[in-house]
Amino acid sequence: MNYRLFLFLVLFGISPVFAQRTRPTLPAAGNQSGFPDPMAPTNPNATKTLSNGKSGRAALDDSTKMIYGPSTMSYFVEEDVLNGRGVKSSVDTSLHLFHRYLFQERASFLTANLGNEGTAVRNIFVKRPDQIGSQLGYTAFMPYAFKTDEVKYYQTKSPYSDVEYYLGAGGQTRLNFTFSRNVDSLWNIGFEIQRQVSDKFLTDQKYKTGNQTLTEQWGVILQTNFRTRNNRYRLLSHFNYFDHLVQDQGGIQLLNGLDPTTALKYSDNGALFSNSGAQTTDAFIKFHFYHEFIGFKGLQFFQRIDVENRTAKFKDKDFLTNLATLFYPKNFTQQTDSLYNENQWQSYAHQTGIKGIFRGFTYRTYFKQRYWDVNNPMASMRKNRLENYVGLFLQQKFNDKIDFTADAEYLLGSDYRLQANFISPFFQVKASRTSISPSVAQNWAHNASFRWDKSFDNMLFDELTGSIELKNKSLYFRPTATIQRIAKYIYFDTLVTARQTATAIGVFRTGFSAGGTYKRFEWSALVLANTKTGPDVIRMPSLVANANFALNVQYKKLLYMQFGVDLQHQSAYFADAYMPVMQQYHLQDRYEIPAFLQADPYVSLRINRVRLFFKMQNVTQGLLNSNYYTAYLHPAMGRSFGFGVRWLLFD
Repeated sequence: MNYRLFLFLVLFGISPVFAQRTRPTLPAAGNQSGFPDPMAPTNPNATKTLSNGKSGRAALDDSTKMIYGPSTMSYFVEEDVLNGRGVKSSVDTSLHLFHRYLFQERASFLTANLGNEGTAVRNIFVKRPDQIGSQLGYTAFMPYAFKTDEVKYYQTKSPYSDVEYYLGAGGQTRLNFTFSRNVDSLWNIGFEIQRQVSDKFLTDQKYKTGNQTLTEQWGVILQTNFRTRNNRYRLLSHFNYFDHLVQDQGGIQLLNGLDPTTALKYSDNGALFSNSGAQTTDAFIKFHFYHEFIGFKGLQFFQRIDVENRTAKFKDKDFLTNLATLFYPKNFTQQTDSLYNENQWQSYAHQTGIKGIFRGFTYRTYFKQRYWDVNNPMASMRKNRLENYVGLFLQQKFNDKIDFTADAEYLLGSDYRLQANFISPFFQVKASRTSISPSVAQNWAHNASFRWDKSFDNMLFDELTGSIELKNKSLYFRPTATIQRIAKYIYFDTLVTARQTATAIGVFRTGFSAGGTYKRFEWSALVLANTKTGPDVIRMPSLVANANFALNVQYKKLLYMQFGVDLQHQSAYFADAYMPVMQQYHLQDRYEIPAFLQADPYVSLRINRVRLFFKMQNVTQGLLNSNYYTAYLHPAMGRSFGFGVRWLLFD
């Protein structure tokens, strides 16, 4: 299958059929760095001045001056079309936070992994689910995949390419290549490829023989968008491929009385899965299709179609050895060789509805059907369900800065989601209530070490969030508060068995985000304090903070540099352990992860349309602390050097 995808992409990119044709005028791109943009292109549609020579040729040609750039292309996401906003976003060309290349960094340090890019991800704070209905529940690697609602659809005046390459310690390497071009002024096609790998820093059998690969991932997006000349019909569609592999290590092996704190002082720790027999693979293929027909502005018809085929696998060929170390709690089958877990998931969904805009009022209502099926081939067991939904979306825009939105979705006989949001220049308030079905992973497990078949009640999330906006030309300060009430919460206990609470959990989180500029300096900060009541089954730090401080320097209008440092801090707490069999983080009471402060100094540069950064990560290791854990027995990446480059091409 990989060879077919590669061949298709090659043919797709070189075919002369997709030559650029009509080029519509687009709004100019913004620049968030505070620097002037010397490479801003001239208007390609402007009349060229003729020389006085007899040839009559234009004095300006494409070889001496760039006429295409960020202002001659734009992109949008599906939600912009669905809500009739007509938003066209420009590609980012600034140096602001460009050095944050890891997924954890791009999530404002509010997620954690197992110490290396490509490993299992969890949220630092409990989050309200965005989607109702039954889900597979194997989500540890989904942050690395392309998301349907974030797929970018382009409009370009010239072929557009975006090349990103990042290399950090531990072999944390990622390459992203994006290409898009207009077939004509109405039809655009493009693709994005992501390749990500990382290496082990814990020693196991394969590591000793030279095979240091820890994670490998391929991601591919093929996308297209089309509209008719009268703008009455529009189509968006994409194909999404994801294939992720992890050589699981289980964390640090504690031998000869070694304790977790002392283990952080060593750089040659052995892996708990010392024989390299454990492996996780997670792969899916998704197809998404959206189209709409505009009869008139107040009455429009739209439809969505989604098809997904996914397989999540885990195998451990050294099951008995790891069972003896108590990594696994039980052996149900007296298995003598290996543990194997697999779930084959398929889902089909279609959504049909009407929508419209009347002055500042927007509405949308729809009916949706979704069928899912999951198969466990080892147990020859299967579960499935047909779900019927209805939904309603209402928005009233009072002006460009004030609007009110209400959104509701109901899965007939089961789940529901209610949400309201008010935005003004001075404050924002958001309230929601969500009742969601348990995931397949929570309700059902069948393998050599974990078995249950339960029917948990729906979880109930109530959430109220508010923030105040205080700002002037050079400074902003945004205090915020979040109150959550979570009833019938489902979690995994210390033996990795799914449980449901009988009493509600209360979470209160307050803090602020702030930032500003002063001459050549810029800074930003996020501080969140967290507390909770009820059963102690959601483990979160009581304080999380991160900040960025930077100095901008310009040299002869050609070279733009930014010298800065990232700081992040977390308080001590009993961070969850990770069980790779079912991709689940679970409770542990053995070790409280100590508080830490990490500093990452960096320098970023921009030369024309090429941006680079050089970064020293975790420079505080050995100064303030030996190191720290991101999860139980999984240390963070130590002091290391990383760099990256991003190059935008417009012809």
